[in-house]
Amino acid sequence: MKILSKVSLILFAVIALSCESKEKEVEKLKTETIAIHDEVMPKMDDIMKLKKSLKIKQDSANENEQGNIQNLIIALEESDKAMMNWMRNYDPRMEGMSDAEKIEYLKNQKSSISEVSDKMKQSIAEAEEYLK
Repeated sequence: MKILSKVSLILFAVIALSCESKEKEVEKLKTETIAIHDEVMPKMDDIMKLKKSLKIKQDSANENEQGNIQNLIIALEESDKAMMNWMRNYDPRMEGMSDAEKIEYLKNQKSSISEVSDKMKQSIAEAEEYLK
């Protein structure tokens, strides 16, 4: 009987530690995902300012340059849209999900917001380079 008690106690401890480990992983992934968002979210203002500057420059550009400028504007708009879509679809509560499902969801969201971040940074850098 004592052996069964000890085995039960050890099994309970392993399960408890496993659950705690998954909860920590969920929190870690959530923090990392939001950190990426928080880093690039302020750049939305930069996107709007750059679009405005490009549109002003486009008005006085020749036909060939107008096309180049339009492509830069489109890239900025796509970056803006990607961020808005990510924010609209991100579910921070993840209600009804198991810890394993939350981990998978957050891994996907982290990857998604990383792509948005890269797209935003690239479109901003290209627009800034053009406007120099």
